[in-house]
Parts: sequence; C-alpha cells; structure tokens
Amino acid sequence: MSVKRIVGRSCLAAGAALITAGCGISGLYSAAAKPATGPPVTLTEHAAPSALVMVVDGGVAGPALPGLVIATARPDEDLDIIRVGPPPETLVASVSPAPAKAVVPGKPVPPGSGATAYQWAMYRKRLKSWDGEILAGRQDVITRTQAGISAWARRLGIAAKVTGLPGVGGDPGSMADECRLAAGAMAGLDQEAAGRFGRRRVILLYAANLGGIPQTAELAGDDVIVVTSRLPSAAVASTAQAKLLAAGADRATILGPEVPAAQLARLATAGLSEKTVSETLSGSVLFADHSAVLLPGASRVLTPLLVPLRRPGVTGVINGYAFADGDAQRDYNLSHARAVAVASFLEARGVPASSLLVVGHGATHLVAPAPAGAGSRVVVVIEEPSNAGP
Repeated sequence: MSVKRIVGRSCLAAGAALITAGCGISGLYSAAAKPATGPPVTLTEHAAPSALVMVVDGGVAGPALPGLVIATARPDEDLDIIRVGPPPETLVASVSPAPAKAVVPGKPVPPGSGATAYQWAMYRKRLKSWDGEILAGRQDVITRTQAGISAWARRLGIAAKVTGLPGVGGDPGSMADECRLAAGAMAGLDQEAAGRFGRRRVILLYAANLGGIPQTAELAGDDVIVVTSRLPSAAVASTAQAKLLAAGADRATILGPEVPAAQLARLATAGLSEKTVSETLSGSVLFADHSAVLLPGASRVLTPLLVPLRRPGVTGVINGYAFADGDAQRDYNLSHARAVAVASFLEARGVPASSLLVVGHGATHLVAPAPAGAGSRVVVVIEEPSNAGP
C-alpha cells in the first residue's frame, strides 16, 4: 500500500510540475502562439512614367493653369511648361514623386495536416485581420501618394509664374510654332526616359490661333490637345485636327476657350493613363458604305461597351476610320462623323458625354493592326484609372 501511495504522489507531483512549468502544454501550443507567416508585403500604387508638355501663350493660358496641373498630376510624371517666345522660356521642368509605399506583415500560413479545429479557427481569424491590414495599407498608399503629388504641384509655384505673362499673339503663338516647341521638349524627355513613357505622352497647347502646318512626323505618338483663344468654326477645328494627325499625333483635340476646366483635365488625364482596353469594331457592321448612319444591327455590337464605359473615372476614346477613296478631306469628314455617331449612341444610353473623346483619323494613321481593306472601322479605347496594390 505504501508503495502504491508513493507512486501515486510521484505521478501527481510530476503532473503538477508539468503544468506549472508548462513543459508539455506550452510545447503543444507554441505554433499557435507564434504562427507562421509569409514574407512582408510591400504595397504601392502601380503608375507607369508619363510626360506632359504644356506650351502657353500669356494671352490664352489664364489663371486655370495651376489647377489643371494639380488635377492631372500623377506619380512619375515629367512636366515641362514652356512660354512661347520670342525667345521661348521654360517656366517649369520637374518630375513628380514616385508612388508612396506601405509594408504590412506577411500573410498567415495555414496550419499543416493534423491541425486541430481550434488552430484552423485561429488561422481564419488571423487571415481576416490580415485582409483588413491590406485594405488599410492600400488606402494609406493612395492617400499619401495623392498628398505627395498635390504638395509637389503646389511647390512648383505655377500661379506666380504664369500670372501677368504678356500675350505674344500673332504667328509666335500659332499652333504650328507651339507644336515645334512642344515636340522638341517631348523628344528630349523621351530620350532621357529611354522610351519608358510609351504612349503616355500628352502635349497641351494654349495657342493664339490655329495657323500653320506642323512638320511631318513631328508629333510621333503624342496625344495633342489645343486650346485656342478663338475657335472660328467647326470646319477650321476639323482642319487643324487633321493637320495634327498627319504630323503623327496619336490623338488630336481642338477646344475653344470656353472648355470647362474639369473636361480639359479629364482629356489630359486620359492621355497619361496606362490602363487601356481597345475594342475594334468592324465598319461594315456599323455603317453602310460611305455612310455615317448606324445600321440596325449596330446596337448589338455597341451595347457591350456600355457597362465598362459607365464606370466612374473611365474615359472612352472613339477613333473613327474610313476607306481611302482618293479625297483625304472627305475621308477625314466621314471618319469623324462615324466616331460622332458611335459616341451619340453611347451618350443616349447613359455614358456621360464628358467621359468620351471623339477623334477622326480618315484613312491614315491606323492605331491598331488590321487586315488590308479594314480601314473602315471604329476603335474604342477604354482608359481606366489605376489603383494601389501589392
């Protein structure tokens, strides 16, 4: 009996010591106390480099220019603002800051085989908490990126630099002369960036008039927006647009001085965006030969574009093309009218007019590969804003 009693006390004592010291129990839950995680995750906003060159005439630019720079600024953007001469003067030459970054702990690793229900429950709880950290980190990146870019734009002191600029007027402020200045600056920026801008190159001209003809291939792949102090007529604007496209512009837009600042900012931002989806629509499905009236079956082709084009922040660029029939002006007019017809269809079904940009290309300057004879078509480029992500 005494032997049994001693043995029983030894077992109890050993068990008590085990619990007190935590030898066996702590080892059993050590994995739960310090769960395995993956490597830390770095969050940042994905933004490819872009270039914006502005050429201003003191009589045209106006006080809205500083606000436009802030509204269009994005990470890794090269910005040049040039005052037309004589002599030309560079008012601003700067690069916006890179996107902000945030680091969050690594993603929890799921428990291995043989894990208990308790361990799985704890893992799911940690995973939910980690998802919240990712969402908070992404918002922090967006907020700090926007704040940094806005602070950069304000530090440029654009308001003081453009206020009271004398208008030079006449030929020095013509569209052709300003194209020459802007194209030279853009070529220099693109060379320094080793071509990293891609098609994210925007030239904004505040021109006193639409005179002159830009040189051939001068605007190699640029998105050109011209704001003129006086827009004589739609025919004059169409002719100026055709000249810019013939000089190599990827897109060309002619605007009068009454254009709302928000719309101008949207157009410029669209050209600086890198998220694009192109939809090529057959001209023979949309239009009859030599016609800009949509065929009855066009609705079936255009309706799928409504959902993506209605999303907030999206811009749709409607590019019209026409068959070559030997008359360049007639080709251009038809291509532009076809783009307008498509845009009107979309607007009538809830796509904001302010988010659509219409460009006629005639039978030349094709921006997308196509088989021979496919010049009669419409290319809709859908440009979406970028988001922060790992």
